[in-house]
Amino acid sequence: MSQRNVALYLAGAALILAALTQSCVAATTDSQDVEAPQAAFERFIAAFNALDWSSFRACFADDASVFNPDIPQVVSLHRLDGRAAIERTFRAVFEATGGETDHPGPHIVPENVRVQRFNDTAIVTFEFKRPNASFGRRTVVLHQQGARWLIVHLHASNITRSPHNR
Repeated sequence: MSQRNVALYLAGAALILAALTQSCVAATTDSQDVEAPQAAFERFIAAFNALDWSSFRACFADDASVFNPDIPQVVSLHRLDGRAAIERTFRAVFEATGGETDHPGPHIVPENVRVQRFNDTAIVTFEFKRPNASFGRRTVVLHQQGARWLIVHLHASNITRSPHNR
């Protein structure tokens, strides 16, 4: 290979390296502006515990779905599809929970939290203690939409512990 060809080869390699470096720097900068799934999950729990309706409803995508647990405030145990159905049901939950005089709010303290991320989708599973020897289990599916992670599905169930099952 002639000196001229080596010089052209090295110049080309330098340009490619510079472009790749710039691309990596841009990707790092962009990713710093994107909310992490864990932060979105924590924002959701904080809004629910505080009964902050506007922050709570902002956690859901317009086309989200929900399976609710069997609790008195929920009128249907069938899947809820879309923002209107979800908000109608959770409004009743917020109103009933907010009316508690001693300690309003659900007071969910997540335990055994697991976050699994798959590109633009994340699954968060957790448990929490409930009154009367029961506990809640939740699965939250998040989807990255722009710079935010929004709930696209929430599956909720409550379990009462039996003496043989701890």
